[in-house]
Amino acid sequence: MKQLLYIFFFLSSTLSIAQVEFTANASRTRIAVNERLRIEFKMNVDGDNFTPPNFVGFQVVAGPSQAVSQSWINGKSTMSKSYTYVLKPNKTGKVTIQQGVMTYQGNEYKTIPQVINVTGAVETPKDPDDQSISVEDSIHLVAEVSNANPYLNEAIRVVYKIYVSNQTGVSGWNELESPKYRDFWSQNIDNRNRQAQNGTYQGEPYRYLVLREAILYPQKTGKLEIEPLTLDVQVQIPTNRRDFFGRPYMTTTNRTVSAGKREINVKNLPAAGRPASFIGAVGDFDFKVETDRAQLDAGESLTASISVSGSGNLKLMELPKLKTPQSLEVYDPERIDKVSTNIYGMRGSITDNYIVVPQYGGKYVIPPVEFSYFDPKKEKYITKNSGEMLLLVEGDAPTTSAGAISGSTASGSSKNVIQSNAQFAFIKTDTILKDQAKTYFFNSTTYWSILGGSLLLLPLILIVRNQQEKRGADVVGNRIRTANKLSKKYLSTAKKNLGNHELFYISLEKSLHNYLKSKLNIQTADMSKDKVNELLAQKGSSLETRTEFTELLASCEFARYTPSSEATMKEDYEKAGRVLNDIDKQIKK
Repeated sequence: MKQLLYIFFFLSSTLSIAQVEFTANASRTRIAVNERLRIEFKMNVDGDNFTPPNFVGFQVVAGPSQAVSQSWINGKSTMSKSYTYVLKPNKTGKVTIQQGVMTYQGNEYKTIPQVINVTGAVETPKDPDDQSISVEDSIHLVAEVSNANPYLNEAIRVVYKIYVSNQTGVSGWNELESPKYRDFWSQNIDNRNRQAQNGTYQGEPYRYLVLREAILYPQKTGKLEIEPLTLDVQVQIPTNRRDFFGRPYMTTTNRTVSAGKREINVKNLPAAGRPASFIGAVGDFDFKVETDRAQLDAGESLTASISVSGSGNLKLMELPKLKTPQSLEVYDPERIDKVSTNIYGMRGSITDNYIVVPQYGGKYVIPPVEFSYFDPKKEKYITKNSGEMLLLVEGDAPTTSAGAISGSTASGSSKNVIQSNAQFAFIKTDTILKDQAKTYFFNSTTYWSILGGSLLLLPLILIVRNQQEKRGADVVGNRIRTANKLSKKYLSTAKKNLGNHELFYISLEKSLHNYLKSKLNIQTADMSKDKVNELLAQKGSSLETRTEFTELLASCEFARYTPSSEATMKEDYEKAGRVLNDIDKQIKK
């Protein structure tokens, strides 16, 4: 029993520790040396022994001011305690506000250090609570090149990223100029799962999104240019106006951003050590030559394959040729291309398949095939050799009277020889035709089966049509069913748009409105809070559920005009699903 109590208290203490939050939030991360900032140390528990940092590089102008709040929501208690300071920087450059420390239930907690970028003095200093920022500093478009000094035909990757300040947002953009890749073989990489990520730009925290990726293979040496990508971006920036909860109102403005030109210096492949068999392959490859059979009869055919696999300029290179004895007839090769292009470049294999037809019996040696390529990572040429292959052919190819002449062998016996203009003499040219018995569809078993089946389906078609006409005449029912479908559709759309503030709340609001149409038979124009509350009460919905639904509607209307985090959007989505489910259960009762 004592062991169970120990386990219970251990889990309880662990849970309480995991729920403790202690954060430091600066009102601004970039200020002038003659401006001030406000920093708040906030905890969600009643912590003890709070110790602020020594604020090296700053002068404490005001503080600490302490604030404590506690509330009860749905039977759950929430607590907030904060210490706020107003600071004035003493120097320019990057100044770090070190960790604040507090203890709770014997455990020590620390905040994350805050890096503040202090610039030179400005003519009009801002208030410490002024979080409005310049649109020029809030968004940047960058073209990142994996290698600015590649070799000729070496793959390079270009990634276009848009960096957005954490205090701003982007509602959309239009492409004004597309990048041009002159003197490059290029392929854009499809990027369907675009998600914003956290990163840094010039040492400052930013969010960024990968807009486009491309793989380039330079086709010329020297200095080549990549033309810029230019966008017209709709940027949402905070203003000095705040709502009831202290959140800033956002305003939308347009800004043109460009990634700028990028210069690529392409090196020529080294002449020293270049083998005679090199014909332009650049990358890392495997090479093989093989035949599908090593022994056959004269007049039969075999397939000889020359294959290169690996990563590199597979679509831009030539394969070495197959050389055979003159007595073997060889046809032009068929190219098999199994190459895909991803963010790492071309990968896969290319193969040339040769059809070889020996006309006379004997032993034939197919000479070795040599393949050379340049490896840019190792910066050297590599040569691979297939080695000789032996081919055993039995007998001589059969002939026809039109394509053969008689010759004398050393023993005096005659021998059939295929003339040069009869290379297809081994193909059989006689055709045997067979009569086919004629059958008629009319009066056949299939004919009567189709006819009888059609007559049996006629009553079923009439019944279905009658049901459809009744359903079409039910105007009210159709409107309710349509609204119910739209509610589910917009709720699903809201889930897909989690992270996209504006689209999420538009979809969620439409879902709630269509749900009311389907359940209460009410139009959008009549959807006042009192009317909705009255109709839900008549349907048997509980007071708590009605209150949550009304709050959810108000939250949607309010949140469309203020920024929200992805966690808040996810919470509103889960709340909507729970409330709609509760209403369904209560109305059915």
